[in-house]
Amino acid sequence: MAANLRLTKKEQKLLREKAIEINKLLVAKEKAPLRDSEIAHIILEKTIGCVKVNSRGEVILEDLP
Repeated sequence: MAANLRLTKKEQKLLREKAIEINKLLVAKEKAPLRDSEIAHIILEKTIGCVKVNSRGEVILEDLP
């Protein structure tokens, strides 16, 4: 299934800032930097199983690895 996900300007900014942070660390470890979209995919894959609904009906992240 192919799908698109639109990010708000705020989400784009936060993702870009995190990508810069991560890529600095990767380069320091002599690893190739990742594109913003690659980082977004990694975050989604690693956290999707932790998404729950609490007793108040709010979507939360629980039991993060």
